[in-house]
Amino acid sequence: MNILFINTVPLDKNGISTFIMNNSFFLSKNKNYKVSLSIFNEISYELKNKLKKNEININIFPSRKKRPFNYFISLARYIKKNNFDIIYVHGNSTSMALELFAAYLGGCKVRVAHSHNTETEHPLLNKIMRPAFEMFITNRIACSEEAGKWLYGNKKFFLIKNGINVENYAPRLENRNKIRINLGLKREDVLLGHIGGLNYQKNQEFLIDVIKKIDNRYKLVLIGNGQDYNKLHQKIEEYNLENRIFLIGQVENVSEYLSASDVFLMPSRYEGFPFALVEAQASGLVCLVSDTITTNTNITNNVHFTSILNTDPWANFLNKNLKNFSFDNRVRNIKIIQKMIRNAGYDSEKNGVYLSKVLEDMVLSN
Repeated sequence: MNILFINTVPLDKNGISTFIMNNSFFLSKNKNYKVSLSIFNEISYELKNKLKKNEININIFPSRKKRPFNYFISLARYIKKNNFDIIYVHGNSTSMALELFAAYLGGCKVRVAHSHNTETEHPLLNKIMRPAFEMFITNRIACSEEAGKWLYGNKKFFLIKNGINVENYAPRLENRNKIRINLGLKREDVLLGHIGGLNYQKNQEFLIDVIKKIDNRYKLVLIGNGQDYNKLHQKIEEYNLENRIFLIGQVENVSEYLSASDVFLMPSRYEGFPFALVEAQASGLVCLVSDTITTNTNITNNVHFTSILNTDPWANFLNKNLKNFSFDNRVRNIKIIQKMIRNAGYDSEKNGVYLSKVLEDMVLSN
């Protein structure tokens, strides 16, 4: 089966890319699949080499945002030339109609959209693109019930959960000590962790305001890059928090930073079903998140939902629950936590098996 995964956001450290990479690698192990990726940003030599070793073709097209016409024409020609059985588009809105139309022109009969969110930063464009989206889509997948209903309404869709390799996120003391030493933390310091693109959706400015309200023991590490980097950096300097908030960009060792953290924070304005929140729970962390995020994300009973209209409840929660952030308790309970995550359906390998069956059925029925 010849399948093309299309990423509508940069292939980077984000939820959509994580899903695409996990499942591309999984399907490439199956000799019945020929896997290709469509992206529009440069990637590291290490990643290119990893993709090549796994026999995954990677194709870099013109910028989707800056050169949409060139992107569309190049993609349509590429699809027509390679006779794909499935075009599998990943995104947040009906703007995926661009790729679905290119797939239609390229002669692909199975044109799948995968919804990864419950809102978009471009609601007007989402409305305008709706007719074309409905015209060219043949099959629908979503990361959560909320994400599916938001994009597809009452139409049928398949639910593929954002699975992870649970074992990779177990808290380890050596990783914890290494990261905390690198950050210059004292033994009594409480490290708050956050993973996400630096942008409006993820709402990191809110966390800076929270840090300003709590005492100096609390530090914050922000993992990720994005358009808000300069604005956040400026605000950190303005509040004189340079010694308490660490903007460290993208990292390959996310699990080590989770081991080093004591609490995970996610004040997102909207989400589909964030990978980062599953990863944080797999590390045994207490998680304090926005009440805009679906309560279905509370897989381990360690997730607490709070309004982002006011920073006071966040500050109060952190101050009152310090005794519950024990690393030793996390290590002691991690086997139970991992079992809960697997039983809830967030194991990447099991989900990969289910996805492959769903895709095969789509080809047979079209």
